[in-house]
Amino acid sequence: MKIISLLSLLLLSASASAAWQLDQEQSSISFLSTKNNQVTEISHFKSFEGSLSDKGELKVTIDLLSVDTKIEIRDTRMQEHLFKLFPKAHFTAQIPDSVLSLNSGETQLLDVKASLELNTKTKTLPLKVQVSRLENGSFVATTAEPVLISAIEFGLTDGIKKLREIAGLDSIDLIIPVSFNAVFSD
Repeated sequence: MKIISLLSLLLLSASASAAWQLDQEQSSISFLSTKNNQVTEISHFKSFEGSLSDKGELKVTIDLLSVDTKIEIRDTRMQEHLFKLFPKAHFTAQIPDSVLSLNSGETQLLDVKASLELNTKTKTLPLKVQVSRLENGSFVATTAEPVLISAIEFGLTDGIKKLREIAGLDSIDLIIPVSFNAVFSD
């Protein structure tokens, strides 16, 4: 009986170690915003977490209140008028087995259908991602093309309108290109 219990414990710990965690220190999530049809700026989120299971289930949660535009008053305004009521975005996808079985040094370009839950709305987004397997067994996933997020589809237009009014701008684009570089380590 002890052997069976020990074997079960070893199998459970082996499957637990087969999952990869998003390494926030080595990863980044950035987005572009364009104002007055002429000025485009790069911003990012400082806080996010995620995991990739050994079955290919990808889950990432972004703390939207960690927005960093490099201008403190703008960060505060975005937190207040865009993200205060729903401060988290949840991103999920199913990664194919072919990616999980990549050998060290191999890369695969793939199209993935992902689900993004933001501001109580959930939408399916097409992603073109390049995934590489590192020598240490980690995975690196990088957008091959920016992901286009529609402020209209996610109900963010009132908040963007308020930001535009406060800043005295003629316009803020309602399509936001998002890029990421995500490192998943075991």
